[in-house]
Amino acid sequence: MARFRRVLLVTTRSAYGLVLEIVKGLRKDYGIDVIPSGAPVAHLATCEDLARELRERLGRCTYDLVLVPGLVRGSTRVIEEAIGCRVYKGTRYAGDIPLLLELLEEGVELSGEAPADEVYSEAFSSGLLSLYDAEVSRKEPLFELGGVGVYLDPPPLGLLLEVRVDDPELGKRIERAIRAGFEGVVVGCGSGCDPELFAKTAARVRELVGRGIVGVDVPRPAELSREVLELADLVFNVARTDVDKLAERLERDKGVVAIPSTVESIEEALRSLEETVSELRRAGLRRVVVDPLVRPPGLGLAESIARFYSSKKRLRYPHLFGTANVYEMIDADSHGVVALLVSTAMELGASLVLATEESNKAYGAVEEHSIARHMACASHLKRSPPKDVPGGINLLLLKGKRAGGPPPPAPGAPVERVNVVEYRPDPNYYVRVYVDHAGEVIVVDVLETGSGRTLARLVGEDPASLARAVLRKFDLTPEHAAYLGYELGKAELALKFRREYEQDSPVVVSPAERVARGGETVFLFREKSLITSRSGATRVRNVGEEEGG
Repeated sequence: MARFRRVLLVTTRSAYGLVLEIVKGLRKDYGIDVIPSGAPVAHLATCEDLARELRERLGRCTYDLVLVPGLVRGSTRVIEEAIGCRVYKGTRYAGDIPLLLELLEEGVELSGEAPADEVYSEAFSSGLLSLYDAEVSRKEPLFELGGVGVYLDPPPLGLLLEVRVDDPELGKRIERAIRAGFEGVVVGCGSGCDPELFAKTAARVRELVGRGIVGVDVPRPAELSREVLELADLVFNVARTDVDKLAERLERDKGVVAIPSTVESIEEALRSLEETVSELRRAGLRRVVVDPLVRPPGLGLAESIARFYSSKKRLRYPHLFGTANVYEMIDADSHGVVALLVSTAMELGASLVLATEESNKAYGAVEEHSIARHMACASHLKRSPPKDVPGGINLLLLKGKRAGGPPPPAPGAPVERVNVVEYRPDPNYYVRVYVDHAGEVIVVDVLETGSGRTLARLVGEDPASLARAVLRKFDLTPEHAAYLGYELGKAELALKFRREYEQDSPVVVSPAERVARGGETVFLFREKSLITSRSGATRVRNVGEEEGG
């Protein structure tokens, strides 16, 4: 039973329409009014601002409860004093309002200082799963492949991993993908592919995947053997010219991924896709997934997004979004790029996302896609950006959302500033530290000073344990022990992130350090017309103005 009857939701100008839409969908035994504040977005407003505004607009409050956006700065106590009723902070994002009201019905006590979804994070995490289950349960898949439902629109958003036939880590990679919740694995093979090896790899993948989608990706799918076609659930790269020959040998319960014959223009690509889909249906192949093809950055990525958007509007089929052409083709850490791409795929209405781990810098993309999917689904369900996801799920690996930790306590002794202190060599030993990525261990060699003879080699994953083991076997000087601990910490970072490790060299260099080291070369492509001198005098040229005019 509700503990209140009249509720006022205070929102912002930008969120007003969305909040109204959400409130209209509620079925409750109490009334809810919604008013927009003068603030364009919540984080620009303060409780003091709202107190003045609400006092002018409402006078004395007649509501049982007033909820203001969770991102408003300050304490709601000043609003309570201004209008004379209970005022609490709601959630940070409008999509959480229904769950917030349910919690209020149960009698939970909200805060005037912290957002409700922060105070009751566990409840909002479980509530998010309930929202997901409710949305998916209302849908029916268009068809199944390998026992996996393929839907017209997300969620659910399926994940597929493409592996090469010559991948030395194939089994381990597939195991990681299954553990991360991927719905299937695609076997890829380029031109000059050995048919026998391809068939053998496809059979192994089928065995490893079990219940799940197994795809095959080759340049000429019409030439695939019957053996491979029987193993596969989904055949990639099917253009119009492949349809007739492929249809002769492909069972009707198999799926195909249709691609455009050309990407010269959006209209030509869409026309070729429509023709391919029409030919597939005529041939009786109705389990069709459309891939408008995502191009690399600088070579058509923006047009790819526009093509995908248009294709999704015109072709009522599940669509596949390939992320690898983007994060594999940009020298930036993959996790941030993957997070953006998967969110984009969700927003565009993709049903499946195809990932790879072709390069070393892309290692970990399997787990990154899994986390990014969770973030994208949360964003969709909460109608919010993919941030502040319940449960603290994120892809922030090196940077944090806020500077961490409390400040150090007041010292009980004088503060001494330490600059460079020269290292005193150990008279008896020196160490060599390595990272063995193949074995996934850190290696420490202890050598005798003078002769250079190796006295011991210790290997392990835990740097603290390695340090203890070395110190219990050898009497290193305190300075040497401190140095070893420092190097082992760096080695741990290199092992975790599959980075190159070289003793006495930094593992991580910040962008600020790179700019400082790079000097003027970093700004090679800066518009020279914007900055004319180092003296502070700046001249901005009008659009269309002649050079030197």
